Amino acid sequence: MSGDAWESAAACLPERIRRAVLRCGENGAGVEEIRLRSGGLCTLTANGRNVSCGISATAEEIAKTVESLCGGSVYAHADEIREGVIAGENGIRAGIAGTASTEGGGIRSVRSLTSVCLRLPHRRPGAAEPILPYARRGESVLVWSPPGRGKTTVLREAAASLGSPPDFFRLAVIDTRYELGAGLDGGGARTADFYCGWPRAAGMEAAVRTMSPEILICDELSGGEDCAAMERVRASGVTALCSVHAGSVGDVIRHPLVRGGLFSVLCGVLSGEKTPMDDGNGADRWPVVSLTACGARRIEVRHFA
Repeated sequence: MSGDAWESAAACLPERIRRAVLRCGENGAGVEEIRLRSGGLCTLTANGRNVSCGISATAEEIAKTVESLCGGSVYAHADEIREGVIAGENGIRAGIAGTASTEGGGIRSVRSLTSVCLRLPHRRPGAAEPILPYARRGESVLVWSPPGRGKTTVLREAAASLGSPPDFFRLAVIDTRYELGAGLDGGGARTADFYCGWPRAAGMEAAVRTMSPEILICDELSGGEDCAAMERVRASGVTALCSVHAGSVGDVIRHPLVRGGLFSVLCGVLSGEKTPMDDGNGADRWPVVSLTACGARRIEVRHFA
């Protein structure tokens, strides 16, 4: 995680919460999330472990945190709040929970906010190495895992590598939640076109229609419109690097995106151990993954370099 992201996250917090978080998080090394809960424990997630900050947030402190994330204008971020996420500075993404007001089957507003989760972006150079040979050959890859295991990190590093020399692929990155481009300024993805804040299906359609990408990258596909849009992406001859939530190989093989033959390679970020491994030279290594070539049901297990 960059120091800028840690400092930006800390700056959003009310003073009492900030002091507790800084005390637990030290200099921010390894911190992935900061969670505030009204009436519940405030915690940090660092190096895969949840750590209590020893205090609870008040409803007023939750509201102040959200206002700070919104730059003082909550109204201007009403659409993001309805989607349950706010994009902050330096790649921070804030998930929120509260009481929804609905109208016509949709969410009209979210009020009485009770929780905020500040997710801090991480760079893991080399994390995408296992999938890059497939992408360079034009094979589409679907990255899967349960939430919080590193799918976005893998796709972010793929964009950084494939959009840099010697590759310089034309990339379209559908960055719906402002996460895939976090921390990439000056660090890769120089030939990427970013669709920030676009709904996934609309972003995919626009990218293929107007930007002629060689590779399209999109995080956390779901069903329905996303699947239909991905069918059109693949029918256009564009290689896709995408991710989905899944808990097992069986789950992901049954996913419509796989059953429909839209992806030829699965990459499962499977390890529950998220503490970086030391190679003896102080360099971080990302945990073990499995690569499943769906057609042959072949599984390779290797470490991210």
